[in-house]
Amino acid sequence: MPLLTSIAPIILAAGDSARMGYPKALLPLGRDTFLTRILGTMARVGLASPTIILGRAALAIQAEICNWHTNILINPDPSRGQLSSIQLALSSLHPDFSSAMIWPVDQPLVSEKLVYDIAQLFLATGALIAFPTCGDKRGHPAVFHRLLFHEFMDTPLEEGPQNILLRHQHATATLATDESATVADIDTPSEYRAIIGEELNSALARSKVPPRD
Repeated sequence: MPLLTSIAPIILAAGDSARMGYPKALLPLGRDTFLTRILGTMARVGLASPTIILGRAALAIQAEICNWHTNILINPDPSRGQLSSIQLALSSLHPDFSSAMIWPVDQPLVSEKLVYDIAQLFLATGALIAFPTCGDKRGHPAVFHRLLFHEFMDTPLEEGPQNILLRHQHATATLATDESATVADIDTPSEYRAIIGEELNSALARSKVPPRD
C-alpha cells in the first residue's frame, strides 16, 4: 500500500476573514492557533510537510509559523474563491505526490484519528476521492487523487469543485463520523464562542495578541 507521505497536505488559509474580523489562521485554540493545531495534527499523523495557501495576512501568519517546515504560497486575490487557492496549490505540487489532502484552516478541531483514518481509507480503497461525512454533510479534510488534478485546474473559478464531486461519486469513499468538527466552519465571533467556548476578544487578550477592531 502507498505510504501516507504520498499524500500532499494542503491547508487553505488565504481568506480575508471579513466576518471574523481577525485572520482565522491565527485565532487562539488553547496553546495553539487554528493553523498550528492543524500543522501539529498533520505532523503527528505522519503526513508530508504541507503546502499552505495564504492571502493578505501572509506576513503576520508567516511570522507565527517560521519554525514549521512548510511550503508557503500567496494567493494574490483570495476574493476569487477557494478554488483559486486549490489551483495554486495543485500547480506547485511535486509529481511524486499521488494525491492531495485539502483542509480549510477554519476547521481545526478534526482529530488525529479521523485524519489518519480518512487517509488510510483513501489508500486502501483505491478511490479517487475520500472525505468524512457527519450526518448528511460532506466534511474535511478531503483527499483527491492526482488523476483529478487537471479537472480542478480546468474548472472555472465561479463554478467551484462541486461538479467534480458529482462526476466521481462512483469512485468516492466516505467515512461516517460523529465529529462535527469535520463539517463545522468557524467563520464568525459567535461561532468561535459556540465551538471554542470563549469570547473572541478575551481569547485574543489572553494570547497577548491585539484584539480585533
